[in-house]
Amino acid sequence: MDPNIEYLELAVDNWDSTSAGGQVWKNGPTNLPEQLQFSWPKFYFTEKSPDIIAMKVISAEIPNVFDTISSGQNTFVFTVNSVLTTITIPAGIYTGATLATQLQTLLAAVSVGFLVTWSDITLRFTFTFSGGAFTWGFIFPAGRASAYGSLGFLPGTTTTLFNNGAIVSPTVASVTGPYYLYLNSRIMGPLINFNLTQGSPDGTGSPQIARVPINTNKGGVILYTDPTPDKFFDFFAGIKFEVFDLYWTLGSDQSQIPLNMKCVPWSVKFGFLAYRQASSDLRIKPSKRSANMLS
Repeated sequence: MDPNIEYLELAVDNWDSTSAGGQVWKNGPTNLPEQLQFSWPKFYFTEKSPDIIAMKVISAEIPNVFDTISSGQNTFVFTVNSVLTTITIPAGIYTGATLATQLQTLLAAVSVGFLVTWSDITLRFTFTFSGGAFTWGFIFPAGRASAYGSLGFLPGTTTTLFNNGAIVSPTVASVTGPYYLYLNSRIMGPLINFNLTQGSPDGTGSPQIARVPINTNKGGVILYTDPTPDKFFDFFAGIKFEVFDLYWTLGSDQSQIPLNMKCVPWSVKFGFLAYRQASSDLRIKPSKRSANMLS
């Protein structure tokens, strides 16, 4: 490595935060703002004030406590005999079977005669009606609030059926939740070249700084290690890098609202490249050039 550049690491734990880095979070109780700092913490990195030129997320440990159905993507429209009713699925952790039970309860509150079942083989829901002769079905708006993915439907579609019969999810339902997470920082994100495509939220100048696969079931701990540790992002912060925030979002969530981490401890380790202070401040240590001149 260049003798004028040094490598340093920074380990952060959400419980070491003293304040919150933002105000809006997914499925978070608005009357408990003290919990927000552990889902969207703010950190201070001022003691050493390094002159940073590159960065990398080296590793992370994140408990898998995320809701499989979360606020912001948990609604659809149930239409019965031309009457439209917006159904809101309570946020929480579901399996295919428990979500089928919840859906049947929600539909039964609107009209009797509906049965919802889940297949572990096809990974789809079946909605069966045996209550009379009228048109019924579902509407899944293309907007961000629709639960189409969780129920196995395509966005912006309307599925209806007349009289008794069954509607089967046209695609596999994502009942187990997302397959990956994004680590975000409103401070660091715009300063590195980690990009999303144009169709993604915040595709330009986005807050995302790393993509973390979810490699454990609910209740386990996601262990992440960067697959290319020898490659760093150019980091255009320099000595201005003193305060930063961190939060997690679901990779499958178009709204990209910070996750409620439910006050569980999580940690991230960063690697940084910085200019050695001795190369820019001769009061700290003479440079090699100065030493040669004196010899």
